[in-house]
Amino acid sequence: MTLPSLYLLISSIRSALIMTTLLPILAFNDVYRVRQKYTVPAGHATRDADGDRPATNADTNSKEEYITVGQFGKTLLYLRNGWDTKPGAQTDAANEEKEGLVLFAGDVFNPSVESSVTRGSHMVPIMNALKIDVSCCGNHDFDFGYAHLSTLIKSCNFPWLLSNIVDSNTGKQPDIVQRFVTFEKKGVKIAVIGLVEKDWIATIPSWPQSFQHRSMSDMAIELSKELRDPEGPHKVDLIIALTHCRLPNDIELANEVGAVSGEDVAQRHGVDLLIGGHDHMYYIGRGAKSWQGFTREEDARGAEKDHGVHLIKSGTDFRDLSEAILQLKEQPEGSVRRRTIVGLTGKHHEITPATPTSVEIDNLTDSLLSKVNSTLSNPVCYTLTPFDVRSEKVRTQEMAIGNWVADILLHAYAEMLEETSKMNEEDHAAQDFDGRADAVIICGGTMRGDSVYPPGKITLGDLLEIMPFDDPVVCLEIDGKGIHDVLESALSKWPAQEGRFPIVAGLRIKWDHTKPPGQRVISIHTIKNASPNGDDSEDEYENPEELVQFLEQEDGTRVEVRQRNAILGEEVKRGDTSRIFRLITRNYMAEGYDGFEALKNRKFIVDDDNGQIMSSIVRSFLLGSAYIFRHKQMQDHHRKHLSSRTDQVISRAHKQWSHEPDHQSAFLVNPSSTSQNSLHVDSSPSTSMILSPGGTSRRHVVNHSHNEIRDALHVARHDHMSSADCFDGASLRAATCDTCEPRENGTKEMAKAAFVVNDKNREEVRGLDGNLAIVSPLVDGRLLDVAAGAE
Repeated sequence: MTLPSLYLLISSIRSALIMTTLLPILAFNDVYRVRQKYTVPAGHATRDADGDRPATNADTNSKEEYITVGQFGKTLLYLRNGWDTKPGAQTDAANEEKEGLVLFAGDVFNPSVESSVTRGSHMVPIMNALKIDVSCCGNHDFDFGYAHLSTLIKSCNFPWLLSNIVDSNTGKQPDIVQRFVTFEKKGVKIAVIGLVEKDWIATIPSWPQSFQHRSMSDMAIELSKELRDPEGPHKVDLIIALTHCRLPNDIELANEVGAVSGEDVAQRHGVDLLIGGHDHMYYIGRGAKSWQGFTREEDARGAEKDHGVHLIKSGTDFRDLSEAILQLKEQPEGSVRRRTIVGLTGKHHEITPATPTSVEIDNLTDSLLSKVNSTLSNPVCYTLTPFDVRSEKVRTQEMAIGNWVADILLHAYAEMLEETSKMNEEDHAAQDFDGRADAVIICGGTMRGDSVYPPGKITLGDLLEIMPFDDPVVCLEIDGKGIHDVLESALSKWPAQEGRFPIVAGLRIKWDHTKPPGQRVISIHTIKNASPNGDDSEDEYENPEELVQFLEQEDGTRVEVRQRNAILGEEVKRGDTSRIFRLITRNYMAEGYDGFEALKNRKFIVDDDNGQIMSSIVRSFLLGSAYIFRHKQMQDHHRKHLSSRTDQVISRAHKQWSHEPDHQSAFLVNPSSTSQNSLHVDSSPSTSMILSPGGTSRRHVVNHSHNEIRDALHVARHDHMSSADCFDGASLRAATCDTCEPRENGTKEMAKAAFVVNDKNREEVRGLDGNLAIVSPLVDGRLLDVAAGAE
């Protein structure tokens, strides 16, 4: 036998003797609600508790059923407990290290009704209980700002990744996240990195300006060279990328970095497996040999370039869990990739109402939601005018509370729209774009509570009672014809108390209820922002008469709302399909429900995956307002904040406040009290109260300009709000399963995420907390029925 033949024989025998290693992984992503109504996912047969077979009619009936994070946790921990314990690791159940990985691909702290209260803090102990090894940041994790995300991450017992985001101030990853983490499992050295797409960064209102995105594939290759370097400190055998991307971008990335089957990638730098989030769909790449509980759709949108990628995307919302087994083969010495995936198999575990639950996690969730419920009686603002949300009012006429909410929503995504505009400057060159949306159209059915909340304190529970829905607020593009069609439909059922009756901002509408349905809109005009550069502060204290509206209350109090009178902009023409407007609305309406067919199939600027829920947006505004009020009065109001714009906002607010009379002797008083002296009383963010000499006549001044709203939202998203927040997030984040009270006799019903609002003690109105935002919703004629009162 010749030497070359002998060498080939020896090599083939050696290759045959190379053993493979089986590495277990559990993966999930995009979880929001700890308790949710169970619905069968689209395209899936309803399954039994094990997720193995379609449920029978006996398994499903007409009653509403729910699934919980306790059931998800039971499933995950049961599977994890079945793994081998790592030799030499601690053997107690709470701390033992297993020969596998639990991986999370982002989005946990928002959106949900609970997060409107806790700003994500309640999810920290729940995620800590799931024994996660490492997580990647998602877009919604930034919803309450980077400053608050830092606080949340510091309370987690596992690391977070953001590999391809670099802080230009330092040239490194942001302080709270890591570039990569390494593990050794089954004798295999593994690195996990976190990659996010550029597309969703522009949709984050609070994205720090110094955070720069780098190409996902470039960063993956760079990290592969560093982490696999045989002369380097890490010498990893395998790289897993946690991603937060849309499916097409995940597939493209997998192809670029060699996370594929059927190709020889041993000598190629890159990544071996992608575990993705962001899409709320369950998808397994074609590189998997088999996957129990997953049926591939041959024409899945966005998957056209999947010819065998190693990709796992695990649905959403504590409903879907992926169990994967990686069959790893050792490669010959000198190979770039010391191990490659030669087999990928797994199972989709779908949580159903019949899935067993974890008593410990249920107790933890009960305890967390109990603390949330106990906070609902805490005030979040003080209103000088009633919050009237009676159905017969909000579903038939313009109402002050609707105007106030819509005005806030108009600026909800201002910063992300500004960023989007910069990325597409040619699309907006002909338009005077100031960052806000052009208009808001929501519906009267959005406002719930069906009662009058009188002047006084509005509690957190009141806020959630008035705005209970958890569908996101979205921004879409629509032409003039579409706006007319939307409003004609919204006004078509009047005088019936239908939920579709419109609530608007950014528009001046004249309509006539005596006209036939479909012909009731007379005219629509946009409203100009009087200060497109965002600085009308000089006028606000030098020429206040130009922007004051008056409202005399029954008790003699005069409310002055500093809000510029509307300046009509362009007319929105009925048949115009050329002019495109940016419209804020609810995702529920954008899907065509409640008669809003004209909103369907529009191009989204902010879609349901990136949008925030209404109560969360309004609460951010109130937190920012309270923060500005507190800091504008401090002697050190010039101190630096996390955001330079916050510095400017506080300085401008202080300057305005200093121009009010007698501000140096200002102090907080009961607004229902009387005084015999002439006093100027600062009683709110951007709010003052003046008592007339020798009498009980009172004057309240409230700022409600576009700049005030936008400033408050910016501050809430870029600085720490703990000092202005009525909710104690720190104690909630510190909770564990061990510190929770057990359920009584194991029969106590789990606390519901749909909160029960306590009876309101209106006597509390007599006390005014100086840290509260003061608001004064008004009717200003933006939705004018020209025939009203003529009959």
